Amino acid sequence: MKSSFSSFLIVVVLFFSLEGVYGQKRPKEPSWKMPPVEGPNLSYKTFESESAGEEVSYLLFLPPGYEQAKEERFPVVYWLHGIGGSQRGVPQICSNITKAIKAKKMPATIFVFANGMVDSFYCDSLNEDRPVESMIVKDLIPHVDETYRTVATREGRMIEGFSMGGFGAGHLGFKYPELFGSVSIIDGALIDLGMMKRRHSHLFKKIFDEKDGVFEAEHPLFLLEKNGADIKGRTVIRQAVGKIQEPNQALHDAMTEKGIDHEYESFPEAGHAVNVIYDKLGDKNWAFYERAFAGVK
Repeated sequence: MKSSFSSFLIVVVLFFSLEGVYGQKRPKEPSWKMPPVEGPNLSYKTFESESAGEEVSYLLFLPPGYEQAKEERFPVVYWLHGIGGSQRGVPQICSNITKAIKAKKMPATIFVFANGMVDSFYCDSLNEDRPVESMIVKDLIPHVDETYRTVATREGRMIEGFSMGGFGAGHLGFKYPELFGSVSIIDGALIDLGMMKRRHSHLFKKIFDEKDGVFEAEHPLFLLEKNGADIKGRTVIRQAVGKIQEPNQALHDAMTEKGIDHEYESFPEAGHAVNVIYDKLGDKNWAFYERAFAGVK
């Protein structure tokens, strides 16, 4: 683990600015209610979150045939956006998912696009004003299972994310292996402590504070080390990498070192653009969902 993490702690020269790295404008003010987005089979929803103490929004994709198949239950992908909170790529994602389901390239699946409060890294802030992790784990998942016809087991539940959401997918997926049977990290912003302090000092203080070990304890690499025995042989994992090569390679190396089976695809020419990376994956993208949810009913 030491050698893997040492290789990870290299300055990632890709992270020059929020706009340049994440392909999004600088973050707006965080809100528990994000703007509505329209797309195929996509709807804007809110629910009462006990952790947040108010209504929280999410985007819901119901697969073609959901309304007709009244007795059928469906696996769920919890999809986490990147820093800045932009969900402008979601309609294209939903359009492609719809086509893939209709072509029987992937199982009919519910997608829940969670609210990450712009720049939370999907962790609970230490000052408790933005409990994003608790909102998802304690409130959103039970709400979705109670409201829609889901396969409410770990095998029927995936966590997937892009950029900051890729950090979140690794963070939540490796921290709660009892909740998520599969983890998908798309060009994850798996930045180290030094880069977090230098480039995101306002977030570091707000979310993790200055206490030693807090950030590291929530990092996917440390959680992989901590819960590796519960992940190995049980969790279906993939990494699809674009621009953010070195930190994702470090996670790949750590999983390889521990004998944890996973898919790893690298497309540096794709840049930091989620739908370009999905396009590069081609039918391998849909095959991953098929494999992750194999035998799920």
